[in-house]
Amino acid sequence: MAARWAALAIALVVLLIVGIFLTAVLRPPALVATGTEGGAGVSVAGKKRISSQIGSWTLTAEVALNSTSTVAVAISITDNGGRPATPSAQPTAVLRMVDMAMGVEPVVLVQDGPGIWRGSGRLSMAGRWTLQVDVEGKSIYLPFETTFR
Repeated sequence: MAARWAALAIALVVLLIVGIFLTAVLRPPALVATGTEGGAGVSVAGKKRISSQIGSWTLTAEVALNSTSTVAVAISITDNGGRPATPSAQPTAVLRMVDMAMGVEPVVLVQDGPGIWRGSGRLSMAGRWTLQVDVEGKSIYLPFETTFR
């Protein structure tokens, strides 16, 4: 009888561990900005944009489909007066698939002028994606969706 209870306890623990693992791995990232978000993103003819207040700056991120599997990324940072601002460290960006537990696709950003960075990333498949931009310890998330033809 004790062996049955021990087997049941082990089975419950294994089930609990698998459930926690699946919940942690399969949960998509939050799709909201950590600052004051200017909306869930604006979509215009293959482009999507979001602006968010981060401290005394406004961070704007934009994705645009270049081809079926690449996206162009543009980041701009301005101060309260609308003038270009430069953080102490360059912003970073990654592309993350929302519905699948996959690694991230890094976006190499290159400064293209005061307060402006540009880069591109490759999408491995069609579906729902999120562009995550990190600057000065804060993050914003821009969700978008693509279908390959």
